[in-house]
Amino acid sequence: MSLDAVRNGIREIDEQIIDLVAERQRLAARIARLKQENGLPIRDDEQRRAVLDRAFTYAVESRIDPVAVRRIFEILIDMNEERQRECSGDGNLP
Repeated sequence: MSLDAVRNGIREIDEQIIDLVAERQRLAARIARLKQENGLPIRDDEQRRAVLDRAFTYAVESRIDPVAVRRIFEILIDMNEERQRECSGDGNLP
């Protein structure tokens, strides 16, 4: 397999990752509505810990750097919280 072919494979994966992040953001908007309806705060430290622990453990099982994966998921959670704030009228997103 050529270098260009491998790079194209990575590009395709990158696009899939972006698509999945976009879907995660759409789900965050749904969560924002549910939280509003139930009078729940946007930030949920217990859920945050559960997601980070789950990502860390899965990264270990997948034999990739769990610390780096945890940082990625911290960013994803921050993005979702911002999306939820925006859906609640308190954020900075378009």
